[in-house]
Formats: sequence, C-alpha cells, structure tokens
Amino acid sequence: MTSGGLLQKAAEQQTGESNLAPSSTPSRERGSLGSDQTQSLARVFGLIAGGMIIPFFIVMWFGGVFLGENAGYLSAAVLLLSAGFIWLFIGRPAPASSSTIAIGISFLLLLSSNFAIAILFTGEMSLGEIDLDEDDDMIVVKIRQNGGSGSYDASVSITHGGANAYSSTMDLTIDREDGQGDYGWIKIPVSEFYNGNALPSTDYVMSLEVDGNSWTRTLDANHLTRTLTGVDVSAAPSFSTQDCDGAKDQCLRGVALGVAAGLLGSSQEYIAPMPLADFNLKVTMTYEGSVAIDYPSVGVEHTVATWDSSGGAYGSGNANIGLDAATMKLGGSTEASDVNSQIILKEDWEDVGYGCYELEIEGTNMLPWSDATVDQTVYYVYEETNRDDSGQYTSESWVEVNSC
Repeated sequence: MTSGGLLQKAAEQQTGESNLAPSSTPSRERGSLGSDQTQSLARVFGLIAGGMIIPFFIVMWFGGVFLGENAGYLSAAVLLLSAGFIWLFIGRPAPASSSTIAIGISFLLLLSSNFAIAILFTGEMSLGEIDLDEDDDMIVVKIRQNGGSGSYDASVSITHGGANAYSSTMDLTIDREDGQGDYGWIKIPVSEFYNGNALPSTDYVMSLEVDGNSWTRTLDANHLTRTLTGVDVSAAPSFSTQDCDGAKDQCLRGVALGVAAGLLGSSQEYIAPMPLADFNLKVTMTYEGSVAIDYPSVGVEHTVATWDSSGGAYGSGNANIGLDAATMKLGGSTEASDVNSQIILKEDWEDVGYGCYELEIEGTNMLPWSDATVDQTVYYVYEETNRDDSGQYTSESWVEVNSC
C-alpha cells in the first residue's frame, strides 16, 4: 500500500508537470507578436515622417513662394500620393488596422494644418494709408492684412459737409506687398465725388466696410480743394531815364503784369495756392473804354500755366502757379531790372494816354471741378508829375487808385 501509494503519487506529479509544460508556449508567442506589432508601427511612423510630413512642408514652403495661393492644391495632392504609396509599400493592411489608421489620421492632420497655419499667421485687417494718385487723379485707399489673401467686397461712402456725395461697392484683393506687409487697395476717382472745396471747413468724410470691419476717415482737404474762389492782378510800372519825351527826367517805359489765383481767405485779402486746381485766366487792361493790353488767355492745369507767347511778345508762354504760392508773373517782351520782371512796353499798347486805366482779371474754373467764374478789377492813374518853374512836367507816375 505504501509503495503503491508513493508510485501513484509520483506518476500523478509526473503527469501534472507534463500537462503544465505546453502552457508556457502561447505566452512566448504573444510576447513575440506584440514586439512585431510595435516594430511595424514604428516603421509606419518612420515612413509617415519621411514620406508625408517632410515632403508636405517642403512643397508648402516652396510652393507658396512660386505658386502663391495655388500651393495648397499641390500640397493636398502630394499628401494623397504619399499616403497611398506608404499604404501600398507596407502591404495594403486592412482598413481597420493600426497602420492604416495611423496613415489616415496623419493625412487628415497635415491636410488641416494649412487652415491652422493661416489662422495663426494671418493678421487682423486694418486701414492703411490714404493717398492721392495725381497721375490718374484717384484717391487710393490701402487695406492691410499681414499673411492675408483673397477677395472681398468693399463698401465705400463719402460725404461732403454731411451730405452724401458718393456710394459704391468695389472689389478688394489682398495681393500686394511692401515694406509694411501685405495689402490690397481700392481706387476712387475724385471726379466721381467732388462737390466743392473741402477748405476751409467743409470736410469730405469716407466710411469703409470690408469683411465685417468698419473705418471712418476724413480725407485730406488739400487734395480736395480745387475750385477757384479768388483772383487778383497787378501792373507794376517800369521807368526809364532815357529817351523820355520833352524835358522829363523819368518816364513810364512799360508795366509788368502779375496775377494771383487760388482759394480766397476768410479775410478776403489773402489768396492761398491750390496745386490741384484747373482754370483759365484772362487779363485785359483798358483805357477810357478802349483796349490797351489784351493779354492771351492763360490755361492752368495742376500748377502748369501756358499761353500763346506771340513770338516772344508775351514772354516764354509758360510758368507755374499754385505750387509754392498763388502768384505768377506774366511774361512780356523786354526784361526790366528795376522791377526784376519782363514788361509789356508802353509803345506796344494798343491805346495809350494820360488818365485812368482799368485792369481786369477773370478766372474761370474748368470742369469737372466747377464752371463758376470769379473776377477782380484794379485801377491805375498814369499822369505827368513834378512841374518845374517853366511849367514843364519833368516826370511821370503810375499809381494804383480806388476807382477811375
């Protein structure tokens, strides 16, 4: 019994050990399988990094330089091709496999990164400079947005002295760049909203709305003051001490004509220059109802004055007015040192004699700024002076008076 019992127990223990031995094999297989899966995923992530992420950012960077906005389409195409190539290269795993899921998630994250980058690096839209393009005579309004792009509707309205002068909707595209960043612009022709001078106190105010942003600015009054409101004229005498009639020691040789044209000041005495005004000037001097000097009509466009010089009888036929001052000398046939100007000789006047002269200037605005006319008349008396003991006059004078 004892011997049989011991043998039986030994047999049972041996059988139990043999039954336990095979159970260790599945555990080792599972460990080996987990290690293989980890290595496979690491390989997939390496392929994603080298085959998707790096090419994507290379294409996005250089494509943005050479293709601009179209670089996004190229980046998406590169991502799709790269993802497909990696999936084929690793043996086309099942859609629900960890490798396929990793490739898909990487594709979606990279594809959406374009939008994330745009949000992070696109600045807030702001109103930039407002300038005048003098060549095309347009108000240029810049809208700035660093990193921005695309097209927008820009709603513009302008008032003059509180009254509506202009309203329009324009296309705005952020497609330009300067030292301050990215911007787009809109251009508004001045002729489409000009309704009179901004100076001295009737402002033009612009309101602008773009993509939910609103701005209001007062436009530069100097750019929008173009209607002639004041003119003046003068005739400075030039005297000679030679070749005078009779026993005169001094006689009138001629007159130097000068004009002023621009914005009449509130004091009614000062005329300010208007560099952007366009107008015509006509100067005429009469003697007792007869024309003495009929100066050629002078046309002024943006400070440049021109007229018919009649072969040098009226100077060079060109000058400038309104750039630095509202005054200008009108040319004549002869230079006179005593008045530092060209003069129209008395012998060239159409009618001449002692008495009162009316000198008139008429300024007519050019369309589209205005068609209004302003004028001014001054008076001069030409007479003999300084009678000697013998009753002879020894001099002549040319003096401005209030009226004839």
